[in-house]
Amino acid sequence: MKEIFAALPRVELETTEKNVLLDTCFFIHTFENQHEHQLKELMKQFSVAMTTFNAEEFLLKEHVVDERVREYVRKFLKKYPIILINVDVHPGDVDAERRFVHDTDPELLMDVSDASDAVLIAAAIRTKSKVLTKDKHHLFTVKLENYLNKHGLEVHKEYNDLLK
Repeated sequence: MKEIFAALPRVELETTEKNVLLDTCFFIHTFENQHEHQLKELMKQFSVAMTTFNAEEFLLKEHVVDERVREYVRKFLKKYPIILINVDVHPGDVDAERRFVHDTDPELLMDVSDASDAVLIAAAIRTKSKVLTKDKHHLFTVKLENYLNKHGLEVHKEYNDLLK
């Protein structure tokens, strides 16, 4: 699986904007529930990406994902490569996660206590991107919703929220 992700097109964080960023949980959910057709439709309308942080998170969780799901991911990414956005932070390096988030906006860590969850939001702020996550109601409280509105960010939990 590492080879598949290594072959995906990459862009630098500073050179991209207006993507739809997939959270790790959303990415896994897509293939667990065979929603690849919706991901393909989304890719026709938007630039769909994952941060390298989220890709690494998936690779760390890969062993707990069903083999059938891993096979769907392999086949899909070979045929429909998504963009990986390079971020200089890796899962498990809490200090680097906090620095990355703090460098984006020091207030963000006041609303999202887990820096690893805040990395995706920080990347979305920097790239003016939309976010798809299954953790919306768990992670994104009313307080954070107000914060996101300040930055003009959209966070969604379903493909249909974005597909027209």
